[in-house]
Amino acid sequence: MTDFYADLHIHTTHSDGVHTPGEIIEIALKSRIFIIAITDHDSVSGIDEAIEYAQNRIEIIPAVELSSNIGKCDIHILGYYIDHHAADFIDYLEGFKAHRLSRAKKIVEKLNRAGIKIDFELVKDIAKNSVVGRPHIAEALVKCGYVRSVSDAFYRYLGYHCPFYEPKKEISPKEAIEKIKRYGGIPIIAHPGMIGANNGLIYKLIDDGARGIEVWHPEHTRKQEDDFYEIAMKHGLLITGGSDFHGYPRGYCKIGEYGCDKTHVFSLKEMSKMSKKK
Repeated sequence: MTDFYADLHIHTTHSDGVHTPGEIIEIALKSRIFIIAITDHDSVSGIDEAIEYAQNRIEIIPAVELSSNIGKCDIHILGYYIDHHAADFIDYLEGFKAHRLSRAKKIVEKLNRAGIKIDFELVKDIAKNSVVGRPHIAEALVKCGYVRSVSDAFYRYLGYHCPFYEPKKEISPKEAIEKIKRYGGIPIIAHPGMIGANNGLIYKLIDDGARGIEVWHPEHTRKQEDDFYEIAMKHGLLITGGSDFHGYPRGYCKIGEYGCDKTHVFSLKEMSKMSKKK
């Protein structure tokens, strides 16, 4: 599969992406991708901005990428066709935003106490209007000369194995899946290859209510894609794909390099329609 019809995994400045929703639309149009999903981390605030800017030139699927975890294992759940105007859901996401800000402050304080002097105001300036997170701290470490790259910052200072790591908010994958369903969304397991997901974990997430698997992703090997595709077909699950676009230097994959075809988008739409009739 080399030609993609839709890119269903894109981040903007409303989470940890480099580009605004408007810039995302322009990039997608130039890449001749006419269906995209805005999947910001724990945020839906960029969706209406993207829809308004697009002016029907491109189809925007409202979506979110919810964070969850089992211990130190991060598990992300994509929610497509989510009701991004639901007040209760927006309040729920605001709780994530507040926790992320508090977490980032604690990480910076730990770094400062260890003699790694970065100013939290610099981190916020890098984040601009988006939710402050580890990628922004990593870029501050690069700017201040402590590391050469964002990946180096995670390896030396910000990863799970590092003394400066601060735990995320405890949310189980089942809770994330149920939250997405409650607000009309279709829950899909995001990039299972990135979490070292063995079949047992995938089956657990399916039992928890996941309706599909993100098969095509830049971090997946060809074998993983084949394995995840086989699991999805065997269990009647939806199949999606996307570039997980963040923009340089937070990512190297371009919009449209990964995605899914028209059949898979149609199946996703049909399930959304069915779920909203219930």
